[in-house]
Amino acid sequence: MRTFYLILIKHKDIFALIFSIILSLMMLANGDSDNIRLLRSKANRFFTYIYSPITWVRTMTLIEEEASLLREKNLQLSFQLESMRHLLDENSRLKKLLNFKRESKLNIYPARVINMGASPHLSSSLTIDIGSESGVSVNDPIMTPNGIIGKTVIIGESESIVQLINDVTFRLSVRIKPSNSTGILRWLDKDLYLIKEVQKNSNVEVGNQIVTSGFSDIFPSDLPVGEVIKITDERGRFQKSVIVKINENIGSIMNLFVIVD
Repeated sequence: MRTFYLILIKHKDIFALIFSIILSLMMLANGDSDNIRLLRSKANRFFTYIYSPITWVRTMTLIEEEASLLREKNLQLSFQLESMRHLLDENSRLKKLLNFKRESKLNIYPARVINMGASPHLSSSLTIDIGSESGVSVNDPIMTPNGIIGKTVIIGESESIVQLINDVTFRLSVRIKPSNSTGILRWLDKDLYLIKEVQKNSNVEVGNQIVTSGFSDIFPSDLPVGEVIKITDERGRFQKSVIVKINENIGSIMNLFVIVD
């Protein structure tokens, strides 16, 4: 008690000031006279002005936090939407494969691509997940619901390497419908292919469909391949060249079929 008294005596000016401030605030809060109300109003405006920058900073901080949360939520929703689109495309593609297998009269085995560019001896190849254990052998045709894309060249027990149609050494005997003109198809550039040895007097037009000719011991006849997009005459020769775009996008193949005997 004595200690408290000594502190009070020593700092009496500070305690007096604190007491006066508290008493003044109580009077301002409870007073009803016009002067008190005017003073209270001015004090409120003063403190509002003093605290307005603090209030603005707090508001901007809250807005920035909300904006950050909204950006994060928007990113999550974008990922979910992209995932749903991918699943929808995958479902549509698998339905197409299933319908093709049901409707096809060919003896086909479904396979999945497990590696691209599998062979160093080929400019374009891939590996599939079935082999001799499933009845696959060398030179079995490979196709998708859109058409022919290659043939098997190396067979393992549970895997096989496929030479793709856009390999520089791949050749395919084809027929142009409806004229039934024939020629040899080979890769030209990017997604374009060239048919040579087409007779100049044959009736070939842009938009004609390209199918396998059936002259090969490997590929059955009338399997879809692509479509004519350009025709050029070769000067001084009795043949013309036909530019073709195949039906399948080679770079996006994930599932395919092996035609077996």
